[in-house]
Amino acid sequence: MSDGFKFSPLILVAMKDLADIVTQSNVPDPGDGYRDFIGLPAEYRRILFVLDRIASHSRRKRIADRAAVIERTAAPQSSSDSQSPARPQASTAKAADEPGPASMFGARKYVPSEEFDEPTPPSKVPMTSDPQIPSDPGHAAGPTTNSTDGGSVLPPVPPSAPLPAPAAPVPQPGGVPAVPAHSAASENIAVTPIETVKKSVYLKNAKANEEYKGAVEIDGMKGLKLEDAGGSGLTFDEASNLLNGTPTVSGDFVIRLQGLLHGKRAEVVANLAVIPDPKSLWVNKDSDRSAPFWKPDEDFDQKEGDLLCVAASKRGRSHAKDGTFRDDDFGLWANGPGGWHVAVVADGAGSAKFSRRGSKVAVDSVLRELPLMLEDHVTPHLPKLVPAYLQGTPGAAVQIRSQLYQSLATAAFNAAKAIEEEAAAHGEKASAFSTTLIVGVVRKVPEGWFIAGFSVGDGGAAVLDVRDGSLTTLTLPDSGEFAGQTRFLHKSEFSGGFDDVGKRIFFDVRKDFTAITLMTDGISDPKFPTDSAFGDPSRWVEFWNGDLTKAVDLSRTNGELKNQFLEWLDFWSPGNHDDRTLAVLVP
Repeated sequence: MSDGFKFSPLILVAMKDLADIVTQSNVPDPGDGYRDFIGLPAEYRRILFVLDRIASHSRRKRIADRAAVIERTAAPQSSSDSQSPARPQASTAKAADEPGPASMFGARKYVPSEEFDEPTPPSKVPMTSDPQIPSDPGHAAGPTTNSTDGGSVLPPVPPSAPLPAPAAPVPQPGGVPAVPAHSAASENIAVTPIETVKKSVYLKNAKANEEYKGAVEIDGMKGLKLEDAGGSGLTFDEASNLLNGTPTVSGDFVIRLQGLLHGKRAEVVANLAVIPDPKSLWVNKDSDRSAPFWKPDEDFDQKEGDLLCVAASKRGRSHAKDGTFRDDDFGLWANGPGGWHVAVVADGAGSAKFSRRGSKVAVDSVLRELPLMLEDHVTPHLPKLVPAYLQGTPGAAVQIRSQLYQSLATAAFNAAKAIEEEAAAHGEKASAFSTTLIVGVVRKVPEGWFIAGFSVGDGGAAVLDVRDGSLTTLTLPDSGEFAGQTRFLHKSEFSGGFDDVGKRIFFDVRKDFTAITLMTDGISDPKFPTDSAFGDPSRWVEFWNGDLTKAVDLSRTNGELKNQFLEWLDFWSPGNHDDRTLAVLVP
């Protein structure tokens, strides 16, 4: 057909009317791609479907008529006539001509075959020319007549009854004719359903409250469209075959899509499992206020001198779900401008019965004794020792560490004694009150800042300057006898004297710094999971700029400092659910 061919207006009107009729008659839509027509409107696909069924009915009727002709013209054979040829079977011809599923759904284009062209009426065709009718006069079936030459010929076969003409559509209001309810086409449509291929796929798992992208991949599938999201809340991008969205509810979902698989309509059932948000599985049970040594599940404090000193502690999820206690503790002390600033954090041993009390006893003991010890043993020597240390004078570092031993180490030793006394007062062993201890001290000096630290156990402290990326750790990695264990504050930790205990003392002199931080392992483990990570300046800069200070405004004028700090302590880290305590000192 040339590009210039145009249909007459009558054809266009007739097609429009026919399209309306098949739509109103609920003729099923065989789907895009039917008969290899891609992009054809649904109403015209329905017309093709009706024409297919009418043609199929016509073919079956012709085959049946041929079989009837053979039945009528073939006389019954006597039992003695063993030479009679076998009668052709109508069922065989029908099977050969019956359209299969491929012809119904457009796996190949429909091309009219000569086999189904309208035959010439049998009465006008010599019987011997029909290969299905015996030509041997001696074996002719049915009544015979004598010919002038004494032979026998078959009587004329009446022509097949023609197919009844379809009833004319009755005009309806609005000018749309109705299709007769019992037409051949409608009957064939009713009894010949459209074949639908069913496919099931399993999508990769999604997580509740997290963005999801999942591909629906089936070889040969085209034109997928989302029919039902199954309550998953996802949408479908037809161009990329991707399911997108953020599911908010966990569970198993069934998502249904429609498309064409190798030219056949296909229904796809996509199974999706949405894993619950781990945060939603945690519960927060209050601790027992009537229990011995109860303390709040979270705490916050703020002190100001030359530095802003802020600290907070929060019960871990592992304790919250069981309604047990916060074992961590902390304390701050600031002696005004020109004085010492002291920060202490402690982590009570989870296996110790009263570790929550042990951590508090240790912190209170250090804050009670250390400021006076610093004034007695360190302050008088700083004007001489700090310049000597900065000039590289031999022995200056040892002398500074010796003065810190008499203050920091002595205060920690006295805290261990206080724990023993507390245990004895309650008839318990000191091990029932086991705790770690980290102490940090800072004082302003003419050269800048004098900073020192001491610790027993895990967690850590460090001083950081993000401007030049410099870092000084103030604690010693402190493992116990076995992997995963730590050391605890007991008097036995000080039996080695200065040579042994002095290894736990660290100090630094800086003109400027960004922050000094002290943390229990509830923070150091998720944020700095290895000793090398804890000593990596780049990890600290990332922690400070990209994590902590993005959530917490560490300024003296921030009225929301407490809420921001406590909220940050609730960060999510899989597998890290211990108590969390952090102290921060900033200029």
